Amino acid sequence: MKYLVDLNYTLVGNSPKWGEPRITPFSRQIEREIYRKWLVDFLRDKYAILITARPIRYKEQTLARIFNQTNWQPQEAYFAEISATPPEIKEDLLLRYIFPKHGKNGADFFGIESNPKTRAMYERYGIKSLSEKDFRNIVNLR
Repeated sequence: MKYLVDLNYTLVGNSPKWGEPRITPFSRQIEREIYRKWLVDFLRDKYAILITARPIRYKEQTLARIFNQTNWQPQEAYFAEISATPPEIKEDLLLRYIFPKHGKNGADFFGIESNPKTRAMYERYGIKSLSEKDFRNIVNLR
């Protein structure tokens, strides 16, 4: 099983609430991110693919922050290369990188994803997915 892991509102435990002001410049917001320990601990011995609508220009800083905070890295990480909605961005990344590398069998993947529209997109490809909260409840981790 390969886990498609969303970044904001899923791996990042302190993402700004919808409507709250963002920290600027964005690099300062990344410096303050705190990652969900229970989720990192779950993923440590799993094949994790970070898939995010965050622009690719923040990839290096984000991955360094994750590693510095958790001593963990996903096996793969894909950041937005197009300007679109999160579901469109993640579909682009699936089709451009993930499926060509791993195959298109949706049963081989499981999404941990905050955005219901992205979860619906995953479902069209046969990929089951849950929000972080629902996933946490199922795996019974706190």
